[in-house]
Amino acid sequence: IVFQPDNSNIQLSNPGYVPVIKDSVTYYGGSQMWFSGKDKLSKDYIIRTYGCGTIAAADLFLYLALQHPNYRNPLTEIAFQGDSTIDYPNYDTYVRNINNKYTKTRRIIAVLGPWLAHSVNSYADTYGLHYHASWKLTLTYYDMYEMIKEMLCQDIPVILSIGPNTPNLWGNKGISFYQKYQIEGLEKEKAEGNSTEAEKVPKYYYMALTNDVNSHYITVTGIETDEVFGKVMLRISSWGKSYYINYEEYRDYIETTGGTFTSSILYIRNNQYLLYE
Repeated sequence: IVFQPDNSNIQLSNPGYVPVIKDSVTYYGGSQMWFSGKDKLSKDYIIRTYGCGTIAAADLFLYLALQHPNYRNPLTEIAFQGDSTIDYPNYDTYVRNINNKYTKTRRIIAVLGPWLAHSVNSYADTYGLHYHASWKLTLTYYDMYEMIKEMLCQDIPVILSIGPNTPNLWGNKGISFYQKYQIEGLEKEKAEGNSTEAEKVPKYYYMALTNDVNSHYITVTGIETDEVFGKVMLRISSWGKSYYINYEEYRDYIETTGGTFTSSILYIRNNQYLLYE
């Protein structure tokens, strides 16, 4: 696990998360947008439109297999093809298998949280993974944060849902996805012995790239805390890219527009660490 000295930043051990290679580009996980939306009666259309939960589950299984060779199995080998490289054509076939065997994405309904937990548990039972998943319905701000931190410390990606507007399920309010940019650092004097020297201090800012995201599963791969402004930013994988969400904004969305039943996390407990019941 990658920690900062103050323990405020936690990342998965593999900085590339699930590297899928498509058209010579290495992506940060997969994307349902790679499936065709031309035929509205097709399974491809259903996965493209409603399959973010399926992608999140498929990537979770691949990440665990990448970190634990004994978790590789005939299903993950469809994606790996004997090594640890994930080429898009193999990934495409693998995701279809995950959808057919486990998540079974449905039109409109998509993959509900409790069914996602059932799918992960069914997969774990089939292939002997020592994990148990449950969909948490009424998590507080601090309980959710602690569970996310706990899972990341155990090198387990966290599937998180930005649920629909409630009760107006077709509402378009949501949260922003941010990109992180580094700017020129400030100089400060650093004392060494009897002399001082200027030291560059890296500074960052976050720019919103996509607004009002809702009814969407993402995967949390890290926590970054800005001690100066008190912001907790969650690094995520979505649509094959790395973004950030502001945890405060997400929790505000739950309290004002969404709800704790549909905006929550898939809590995965390693059976070797019985921290929560």
